[in-house]
Amino acid sequence: MTDTFDCFKAYDVRGRIPDQLNETIARQIGQAYAEVIDPGTVVVGHDIRLTSERIKAALIDGLREQG
Repeated sequence: MTDTFDCFKAYDVRGRIPDQLNETIARQIGQAYAEVIDPGTVVVGHDIRLTSERIKAALIDGLREQG
């Protein structure tokens, strides 16, 4: 696993699981987004990959942890 956020691309967030993107990183992204942007409502989508549900759940957990 890398210590940098290699999962940030020019127009989206994606990466190799678990090296560039995993549940920990997804949770941190959710926390940071909620803290910096202070969103009211967030829509989270995903593709059909088997890992998508875990990554989505971690992102949502991070969003909720920040309020």
